[in-house]
Amino acid sequence: MLQCPATAGASSGIGLEIAKQALREGAYLTLVARNGEKMGIIAKSLLKQLECSPEQVLVKAADVTNYKEISKAVRESFDWRPIDILINNAGLTRSGFMEDFTVEDINVVVQTNLLGSVYPLHAVLPQLKLRSRDHPISIVFLGSLASLCWLYGNGVYTGTKYAVKGIAENLRLELAPYNMRVNLVCPGFVKTAFLDSVDNEEELTSGMGVASFYNRKSAQSPETVAKIALSGIKRGTFLITTTFGLGPILVILTRGFAPSESFLLNLVEALLAGPARIISYFSQAKIYWSLRSIHRKYNHDSQ
Repeated sequence: MLQCPATAGASSGIGLEIAKQALREGAYLTLVARNGEKMGIIAKSLLKQLECSPEQVLVKAADVTNYKEISKAVRESFDWRPIDILINNAGLTRSGFMEDFTVEDINVVVQTNLLGSVYPLHAVLPQLKLRSRDHPISIVFLGSLASLCWLYGNGVYTGTKYAVKGIAENLRLELAPYNMRVNLVCPGFVKTAFLDSVDNEEELTSGMGVASFYNRKSAQSPETVAKIALSGIKRGTFLITTTFGLGPILVILTRGFAPSESFLLNLVEALLAGPARIISYFSQAKIYWSLRSIHRKYNHDSQ
């Protein structure tokens, strides 16, 4: 059972669905979002829909890129109910080719995805370590399949998600002496506002389909992702993918020095690693050829 989760970035998408499922299980939940008024309205709607007590939810307004605001929010959450699960869910992207990004686009993606994942934990980690003496603690980072492989046309986003994976892997070791687990959730394409912005760019969408296997019809719902994520969190799984097919293949190719908790799964991955590597070689050649064809079609370099 989820007891006292705190979720940063809870006003929509995966974060909101995690909140719903946590409330269904009777959890006491802190919801942190930039727009506190909007989050408050959403929280009231959830409580009414799920017939939960208002005492189960604390809403805090904070920008995850503002250390002063987010540290105040998570510390007040801890004072309200000691945190058992800290979910660092805030994230966004700006899609496009690198030269088309503004400096502001780059800054907001890096600050939200990278600093927004570190700031909440940094602010409350000493209290979490103390609490771990008597209660198991979970630290959850929202990565992406872009933590394991490129997301075409989203270079800065991909870089931040690789960084989140590195932070999670390092913290997994740092926190090993404590009763604390780290989880990295890596969903694929999810039916959120992000896909709406992508579909407005025809060349980008075509490139993503070829290089990143993008297919709007196969995108998962936030509800499905949240269910799989919470199941993995409860089991203590470090690397959690929510897609079938591509997700496990990317895990085999990119897991590195972070083996699965299951010896049997490690054995299966070892047996499949060779064939997966050969397949990736030929897939990469096909991707390069297809991207050049798309480039010629849309004449991206025309003056």
